Amino acid sequence: MNFADPRSDIAFKKIFGSQQRSHILISFLNATLGFCGDRAIASLQILNPYQAPDIKGLKESILDVKAKDVIGREFIVEIQLERDAAFSKRAVYYSAKSYSQQLGKGQFYDGLQPVYFLGILNFSVFEGDNPLSRHLILNDETRLQEIKELEFNFIELPKFLKKEDQLSSVVDKWIYFLKHAVELETVPQSLGSEPAIREALEIADQHNWSNAEVDAYEHWGIRERASLLNLERSVREATAAATAAAAAHFQSELNAETEKRQKAEAERQKAEAKLHQALAHLIGTGMNEAEAKGLLGI
Repeated sequence: MNFADPRSDIAFKKIFGSQQRSHILISFLNATLGFCGDRAIASLQILNPYQAPDIKGLKESILDVKAKDVIGREFIVEIQLERDAAFSKRAVYYSAKSYSQQLGKGQFYDGLQPVYFLGILNFSVFEGDNPLSRHLILNDETRLQEIKELEFNFIELPKFLKKEDQLSSVVDKWIYFLKHAVELETVPQSLGSEPAIREALEIADQHNWSNAEVDAYEHWGIRERASLLNLERSVREATAAATAAAAAHFQSELNAETEKRQKAEAERQKAEAKLHQALAHLIGTGMNEAEAKGLLGI
């Protein structure tokens, strides 16, 4: 088997963005969002990920996967491979935009349903060691979640360090799938025991893809490698520039300190010469040397 990296655009949308296989996204969301019982997602409608701006000139957005369940809750799933300092702001922007667009002209606010954002990050951004973090709107005094309209969840893949034999929950298995599927040669038993994940692996197997899909995936890989090389080069250049700047600053401070010491030494020698001149003058007036030194304090 030749599994594609599920973090790629084409594989991710092929696995999680299909209405015919919406049960895969349902399994993934229920596990990662902690939905069970009455909160569990029963069915999903995959929505157009393109969010057109309401007003001409405003910023448009294209999401990886967007869906709505039978009670109207909306779910946004975004994957981000390269570090983006503004990713949390983008998460809020996407979610707020999705929330506001639920309300049509003449409709009432009580028809608005919560929006859940799930960001899958190939880098770390938040404090703590848990790869899955949940960010809620809480009352600062009581710590109660009384406003439940927006919820932000993030999976930081670098923080997930479990091996295959350590996977103990469905969440563990989904995160392991996202991070390590591309490295697998067969379907491991721990993942195959979950029907949705086993099917996700079958979809990720490039032997089942069309030539056009394989070509698109390979193009993505080339683009990602080029982006990584550019990033590494930028880091090297920035490091070299920072090292050069630090060396120049150190040399400048060293030169300033040397000049300061030289100036102080010249002033000392000058003062010492004047003292000797004063001593010689006093001795020349008939004062003995001991008295003259005592008078001068030397």
